[in-house]
Amino acid sequence: MKQILIIIASLFCLYSISGQTIESTFQHTKFIKASGKNITSNGHLKFVYPAYLEMNYSVPQGDYFIIDGKNVKINMNGKKATVDTDKNTTVRNQRNTLINCITSNYKQAANDNNANISLSEKNGNKIIVISAKKIATRGYAKITITYRKADNMPLEIILEEFNGTINTYKMINIKKKK
Repeated sequence: MKQILIIIASLFCLYSISGQTIESTFQHTKFIKASGKNITSNGHLKFVYPAYLEMNYSVPQGDYFIIDGKNVKINMNGKKATVDTDKNTTVRNQRNTLINCITSNYKQAANDNNANISLSEKNGNKIIVISAKKIATRGYAKITITYRKADNMPLEIILEEFNGTINTYKMINIKKKK
């Protein structure tokens, strides 16, 4: 669950999304260092400002991840759970990281996670890298977000965990609605 929360935390680090809904399809590739395997899945994503995120997977069919205010609901491989982030510090911190990134408060996300930020441009896109200052038992060693420079829409998010697991999300057919 922790991996999914932080993965999504980086999905939508936008600079100005107040009052908007963002929808897209996505492809998620997870590299598991221990086995050397890649697992690919895909689905549909919807974010509604200020704190609603819904990821519905078409592969594997029926899986979902939803942040609805303070609650996080997941169904992964038929295992369902609802977490109240007021009662679960780990999930609350991950949820806050996600919401801070979604609402362009990536500086707060870096501060909360004791990380540094670097900004650059490549191929006409904006790149934000959030790197941990020190190794931790939970969270990410590095989060890399590629934004379309014209409208700050996320194109790709790469989340590198301390254990070597890497989650890559590619956003496809991004739509922004008011």
